[in-house]
Amino acid sequence: MITVRAANTTQDIEECFRIREHVFVVEQNVPADLERDEHDGKAVHFIALADGQSVGTARVVLKDNGRSAKIGRVAVCRSNRGFGIGKLLIAAIEGDPDLRHVHSFLLDAQTHALQFYARLGYEAYGEEFMDAGIPHRHMKKRNRHSVAHD
Repeated sequence: MITVRAANTTQDIEECFRIREHVFVVEQNVPADLERDEHDGKAVHFIALADGQSVGTARVVLKDNGRSAKIGRVAVCRSNRGFGIGKLLIAAIEGDPDLRHVHSFLLDAQTHALQFYARLGYEAYGEEFMDAGIPHRHMKKRNRHSVAHD
């Protein structure tokens, strides 16, 4: 059974960092000093658990005075990929009651993941750019749960 929730304890957040380090630093060769950044302290971290074991993570940082939620650091352990955990992480973020006021969700997708996010309703915009040596595109999606008024 897979559950996704906000990472509410120091132990949860350390598990999120452990997963991110393995996926980004070890697997994708992202420099360790780029993987963690100044946004981690203010981000809301989410953790995915499979039968109680941490297997995935993502974070959200509010932007534009709270009008946008930037999703980032989406990572799933290699042995748990292909089971819909990434989709569940994004769904948990989009459905989080604390984020219902945001107008849109933003993310910077690695180009190999563009189709994954497109299937979830995200639209790419702008030119391809490099981040930590990996090609990315900006993507966005309007928050259909938004209670904010335009």
